[in-house]
Order: sequence, then structure tokens, then C-alpha cells
Amino acid sequence: MARVALFDPCYLGTLRPADASHAMRVLEALGDEVTLIDGRCCGQPSYNSGFRPEAKRVALSLLREARHHDVIVTTSGSCTSMVTHFVPGLFEGSRRDGAARIARRFREFASYVAAHPGLDSLALMLEGTVVYHDSCHQRRELGGTDEVLTLLGKIELLEVRRLTYEAECCGFGGAFTVKLPEVAAEMMTAKLDDIRASGAKVAVSTDFSCLGHLEAGARGTGQTLETWTIAELLAKALG
Repeated sequence: MARVALFDPCYLGTLRPADASHAMRVLEALGDEVTLIDGRCCGQPSYNSGFRPEAKRVALSLLREARHHDVIVTTSGSCTSMVTHFVPGLFEGSRRDGAARIARRFREFASYVAAHPGLDSLALMLEGTVVYHDSCHQRRELGGTDEVLTLLGKIELLEVRRLTYEAECCGFGGAFTVKLPEVAAEMMTAKLDDIRASGAKVAVSTDFSCLGHLEAGARGTGQTLETWTIAELLAKALG
């Protein structure tokens, strides 16, 4: 039995509060003993807006909690990328080395599950069709696209469709959507057109930040679109 911590990012806890329970159910089905870390931020909103001292302060709170765990599973590719790639750079000297050691313990949820030795023991089955949205963080910074697609391929009866322009951003980009809303809206519209062309009514992704952006855009244009995180999808597939 592996002992892991599940980091429920602040935005997920607010906007999709059931996601932590979905993720915990999957991890426990794999045989892990899970401790929840919630109510904390990785520092990305402040970091992307140029407020580095503020980002450092909130990231430090997360690292102090995470240091007690050997593996921290995170249900967000963007938060995982922030911690592993950028948080250590907020510190100097020995504190930077310490932050880097803790940061290396963070694993994105889907990639962690895909590599789990207990995965093949799960009976994953869900009849239906979904389209996969590959988030920029998952694809470019974590390089986990193949792992996620392999994981989705383990779900019996599920048809997973790919987007024609899979590598293009959905337009959210954290602070980007606030700083350049017109550009973000155009990118979102293009992504929604791609999703519509797939014929799928459900979009899945490792990042709810992308899904929330697309879901809101779909409502605004009268498009029917349901969104599931990978954790929710897997929980449904468990039955």
C-alpha cells in the first residue's frame, strides 16, 4: 500500500468541489492510503501576474504541508507544472534546494494513475463517447499526453475522440484570459468549434481551468457541452 497525499488545488475546491472525492475514490481503489491537502494555493495566479513575493508566500504554505509526504498527487496539470518548474525559483540558496526536493514529489493525477502498479487490477468500464482536450501544461510542460491517452484507453466501451487542433490552446491561460479577453474569447471559440466537429457532447481534460473556460463559453453560445475531469471520468468508470 502506497501512502500518498492528494493536493486539491484552491480553484478546484471552489469551482468543482466534488473532484477531490472522485480522485480519492480512484486512488483508494488502487490500494493507496490517501491524505488530503486542501485550502492551499500553488501560487500560480500571483506568479503569472508578476506578484512574486505573494506567490512565494502562498507556495511556502503548500511546501510546508507537502514536506511530510513522499508523493503528492495533484488533480491539475497547471498546478503540478507550477510547483515542479517554477516554485523552486522563488527561493534562494539552500531554501531553493529544499523547495526543489519537495517539488519533485508532486505528480499529476492522470500520469500517476497511468503508471500505478495497481491499475490493471481495476475494472474500468463506461459506455459512451468523450473528446479529449489536451491542456497546454499537460502537453508542453509535463509531457504527459501519451500517459493520459493510454490511461483513457484502459476504459472498456469508452470511445475517446481526438481534436483536429489538439495542440492549440483553449484561450484560458490563467491571467491571459483577463489581460487579453478578446484574444482569449477567439481562441475559446475556435476550440469549441473543434469540439463540436468531433460530435462528442462530453469533454474531458486533466485541467478543470480549461474545462471551466470552455463550459462557460459553450453556455454563452447555446452549445451543449458537459465537462469531466479525468478524476471524475475514472470514478464513473469504476461504477
